[in-house]
Amino acid sequence: MIGKADDKKFNLSLLENIISNEIKHIRKNWFLFLVCFFAARQNIIDEIFPFSVVALSVYSYLKGSSIVMLGTTIAAILSVRFDYTYIIMLTAIYAYFYGFRNEDKKSIVLAASYSASVLFVSKTTILAAEGFNWNGLMLNAFETLFVFSAIILTNEFIRVAVKIKTGSFNTDFHRKRTKKADTAIADSEKKDTANIVYLHRAREEAASALEAQDKSSANLYSARKHIDIFSEKAKTKIKEQLLWQSISVKYFEVISSNKNTIALSITVKTEKSSDEAEAAVELIVRNVCGVKLKCTERVIASPNYYVLKFKNIKRIKIRTYSASATKEGSSVSGDSFAYAGRLDKYYTVLCDGIGSGHEAFMESTGAVDLLSKFLYTDFSEEQILRTLNSILMLKLTDERFVTFDLNIIDYGTKEIRLYKAGAAPTYIISKNSVDKISGKSLPMGILDNFEYSSFKREVRAGDIIVMVTDGITDSIGMDEKKNLDKYLELIAGKDPQTIANSILSYALRGQDSVFDDMTVLVTKIG
Repeated sequence: MIGKADDKKFNLSLLENIISNEIKHIRKNWFLFLVCFFAARQNIIDEIFPFSVVALSVYSYLKGSSIVMLGTTIAAILSVRFDYTYIIMLTAIYAYFYGFRNEDKKSIVLAASYSASVLFVSKTTILAAEGFNWNGLMLNAFETLFVFSAIILTNEFIRVAVKIKTGSFNTDFHRKRTKKADTAIADSEKKDTANIVYLHRAREEAASALEAQDKSSANLYSARKHIDIFSEKAKTKIKEQLLWQSISVKYFEVISSNKNTIALSITVKTEKSSDEAEAAVELIVRNVCGVKLKCTERVIASPNYYVLKFKNIKRIKIRTYSASATKEGSSVSGDSFAYAGRLDKYYTVLCDGIGSGHEAFMESTGAVDLLSKFLYTDFSEEQILRTLNSILMLKLTDERFVTFDLNIIDYGTKEIRLYKAGAAPTYIISKNSVDKISGKSLPMGILDNFEYSSFKREVRAGDIIVMVTDGITDSIGMDEKKNLDKYLELIAGKDPQTIANSILSYALRGQDSVFDDMTVLVTKIG
């Protein structure tokens, strides 16, 4: 009974010691635990967590085994996703350091080798059980080498940093010695030869550690430098990294139509979904070449073959502002408009249904909605306009039609394409000049053999495009003293919203009532 009581007391004492030590760990190194948590949850290629192994190994080597650090690294991984493999690996690494806690500290190379070996053996065993493939094996080898190197380099970096902080790292940079100091050092060296040897050894070790760190930093810097996307090196690098993610590249071509636009066409074979393949290509191209791409076309040739086309567009900032007035006595306006930016273009459309009221509203709104949907298809702009006219011919009754005004700004070519069908003039304000663009074609929904007016203009940052409906131009035309062209020259320097409000106010000035629906769209480039 006495023996059992002693055993129980000993076990409780041991447990108390463990808890006490862990609490001391937390108090002294709480910030380090926090850093290790965020470092451990970082993953590479969306699959592996090598930093968790590095964090646990380095901490255990320098500070001793800690169940709290084990829990921290496991919690970091669980905060991203559940990964049974890494939980087992981290537990095995903790057990290794715990088993040798009372012995002399092993070499960092030996500790790093053990951690890397545990990782490689564990992941390769699981790979063999799930279905062996060479890509997975190469990924395991890469992670193992990364963990081994990172543990050693991180440990050396911390050791040197501690020496520098405590002053034991004896460097002579920017330090001027006085004659008296030199004499004191000489006397000290004569008195203690053992200290000289120690100092020389410490200096050599620190210098070699710094050299290794410098090489590591240089390699890291060179790895971060982006590669020209048109080079063979970039092509090879992208293919290799896609292969790491089990995506085999069958065709790869980069085309540049101008200095602002890059087009990438790539055919891949993979068991991943097309969305996953698309995301992988975008991420890897951005990391390797620093180019942000967006998929513009996706063709699924077969369940495992995808043809993906990407574009890089240097977008310019474009904003559209509006001002409108509804005809007196009408609850809704017969004018409808829309504006939006898509991948490589920005569009503004303004439609005016014949007359006013609910019927005109439904007609113009329907035309705008249809056009907005067509712009997100692969149809050409001419096909969109002709298809839209055909649909309106079927929908509208006799003597009903819709005026149509469409502007498309191309981010790549820096040009604006204007399409008009019975619409009022458009004005482009560039610096101090005003360019008036008028069409002469009939509205949509009248003739099956539809003809529209089209124009092209170059645009640059600072340009302003003004679109109006006939309610504005008719109202201004009723007063001989008014002239919209000259008025725009006067207000050209104002902000876009003020310009829109001013045009509407100018049209209504002198009118007893709003005799027609009026709408102004002002688009500012840059």
